[in-house]
Parts: sequence; structure tokens; C-alpha cells
Amino acid sequence: MRSVLSIFFNVVTALFLREVQTRFGTKKLGYFWAIFDAMLMIFIFAGLKMAIAPKSLPGVDFAVFLSSGFLAFYLWKNIVIRSMNAFSSNKALFVYKQVTPFDTIVARVLLEVLVSSLATMVFLFIGWYFGFDISVDNFLMVIVSVIWLVVFGFGFGLLSAVLSTFYETYYKILNVALSPLLFVSALMYTVESLPVALREIVLYNPLANFIEMIHGYYFKALDTRYVDYSYMLYWTIIPLFLGLFLYQNGKRKLIMSLK
Repeated sequence: MRSVLSIFFNVVTALFLREVQTRFGTKKLGYFWAIFDAMLMIFIFAGLKMAIAPKSLPGVDFAVFLSSGFLAFYLWKNIVIRSMNAFSSNKALFVYKQVTPFDTIVARVLLEVLVSSLATMVFLFIGWYFGFDISVDNFLMVIVSVIWLVVFGFGFGLLSAVLSTFYETYYKILNVALSPLLFVSALMYTVESLPVALREIVLYNPLANFIEMIHGYYFKALDTRYVDYSYMLYWTIIPLFLGLFLYQNGKRKLIMSLK
């Protein structure tokens, strides 16, 4: 008999390939549309910034600043949204005992990481071609920051997937709540540039801490003095623990509700 890990790996691989085929296999320019949202927002905000205040971030290439923030934000957002839809989109596969709802989320998270990695390489090539300063101050810590963000997204996505399956209202509320996060996650500005009162409010958003961490390690002119690592750790561990706990205890009921 195959080991549990072997079965898990094979199932996730098959689900991953299925997700690739479903999202990109039948659509023209499918991979382009996967990064179009981030690209459009970067062009719009970079253009506005250059027109209004071209030198408000000395020592930082603003287009690269925007790109790194938006790519990280859309990575997290897409992980959460795709995770919430993972159970219902793959419910027909749960008749096979080897396939579990948890596997579908893992496959979708891996696909989002792949798409984000490809998008990052495209943006880096564009930046290099047009002469932007794409140099990284601390490459290792940027990678650690992104991996941490992915784990945070996975935990929050798993918890949201379970809750949205049982409570449709949660799904609707979260979908509405994700849009304003774009403006309060330190994507278009640094936390340091904000007034003290507003700075404290923005830092209650864990995503702002993650984006600030990525920016702080990417750019030599910036730092991570306002990043609260303990706060980020709580937001990573608690949703992940609750998601795993609710999933494990309600797995049978969850599968039955999808039939």
C-alpha cells in the first residue's frame, strides 16, 4: 500500500494540473490575464504618483515599490479567494476517498504561488528592460517575507473556506471587505509617511505589516522599524490553527454539505 504522503503528493499534483488546465488551458492569453489586475493597478497609480509627487520617496524607484507591494497583495488576496471557492468547485471529486477538501486548497495555493512567481519574473524583466532600479537589498529576507505571507494566506484561506461553506454570509462579507484593503495595506505609501494617528490605525491591518516588511528588506532606503513581528505571528498561527481545527472536526459534515 502507498504511504499517506505518497497519496497526498499524487492527489495534489493531479489537482494542480487540473487547476492549470481549468484556468488557463481553454482561454486565450490566460496567463496574461492572471497578472493583468496587478499590472493595470501599478500603471494607474504609478502614473498618478509621477504626475502629482514624483520625488516623495527619495532613494526608491516608485514603480518598483508599487510592483512589489501589489504583487504581494494580489498573491495573498488570490490565495484567500481561491481557497474559499476550492471546496465547491471540486465537490464532484470528493466521491473518491483519496481526494479531500484540504488537498484542493493546497493545490490552489501552489498554483497561486506559481502564477505570482511568473508575474514577478515578468515585472522584473520589464523593469530591467526599461532601466528601473530593481536591485534587492536583502534577497533572503524578501523571500522569507513572501513565504510567511503565503503561510498567512493559506491559514486565513483555509479558515475562510470552512466558514464560508457553512455560513454563506461570511463569504459575502469577506468579498466586500477585501476591496478596501487595497488602500490600507501600505501599497502606495510607506507607514512612516503617514501621520501618527493614521499610522497606528493602518498597522492594525496585518497585511500592512507584511507589505512594510517586504518593502523594508527590498529597498536599502527603507527599513522595518514599524513592523510588528509578534502581531504578524499571531495572525499567522491563530487562523491556521482554527482552520485546521474546524476542518478536522467538521470534515464529514463539510463534505456532506457540498453534495
